[in-house]
Amino acid sequence: MLQAMVVVFGFMALGYFAQRKEEQNRSLAKLCLYYLIPILIFQSFVHTGVSVQSLAMIVLHFFVTTLIVYVLLLYVVGRFLGWKQEMLKWNVLAATLANVGYFGLAVIRYAVGEHAVPYAVAVSLAFNLYMAIFGFSQVGDEQQWQARIKRIFQNPYLYAVGAGLIWRWMDLRMPDSLDAFLNLAASATLPLTLLLTGAEMRKNRYERSELWDAAKVSVLKLVLPVLVAWPLALWMTVDPVEQGVMILMFGMPTSLNLLLLAKDQERDTSALAMVILLTTLLSPFTLMLVMNHLP
Repeated sequence: MLQAMVVVFGFMALGYFAQRKEEQNRSLAKLCLYYLIPILIFQSFVHTGVSVQSLAMIVLHFFVTTLIVYVLLLYVVGRFLGWKQEMLKWNVLAATLANVGYFGLAVIRYAVGEHAVPYAVAVSLAFNLYMAIFGFSQVGDEQQWQARIKRIFQNPYLYAVGAGLIWRWMDLRMPDSLDAFLNLAASATLPLTLLLTGAEMRKNRYERSELWDAAKVSVLKLVLPVLVAWPLALWMTVDPVEQGVMILMFGMPTSLNLLLLAKDQERDTSALAMVILLTTLLSPFTLMLVMNHLP
């Protein structure tokens, strides 16, 4: 976990001190969102070693938990805290979507063991599938359901998931040269996204009220999803390894993908960047607490 923290904060610091122009940041976000992350998704599906049964259960658990958390935040907690319109939408998403990729894999390897990594990869696949179906439509401004469906089909994640599933179903072999290129492109996703996160944090000086709002979102992100995921995981499987992975992954910091989506929508991302920083700082302590009480 320490290694993951050093990598995350190291690249965020580089992005903070090497902050570029807004146009360059937006171009970098589009590169990650529309090209590098879809490549990463495709490669994950091609190389996953989890059985179809386990993958289906993990995907179902992820979808049910995420949607329950989303609805609770949108219609109960968010309204209680006075969030409205754009603030409500982005705070709810920030408190729902977790960084189940690099950070999540590092935590699972440390907390559960190397044998649990394939299940962690399956959760990452579930996250990408969720983003392919719901993520893009949730961040848009469209009010009519036809427009939201149209936005889903403009989502590059959806096509990456489809291509990966077809490749697995056809049991094709990836040429070594192409596999090397795709792996290298996929590995560029994390550092570029972290650089962008650091750059976005430098744009604004945060007021005390803004820091307080970010802190509230951060606490919700690290507590509520775990409370929802825990009983569902115990109900859906008796395997302690699967239970541990399914619970811990919902205690991860806010997803970096959300910042890319906000940047693509030309939204102010400074508040999201602060939530990502705070949840990453606080998550080792909350995750340790969860680890000590796992089944």
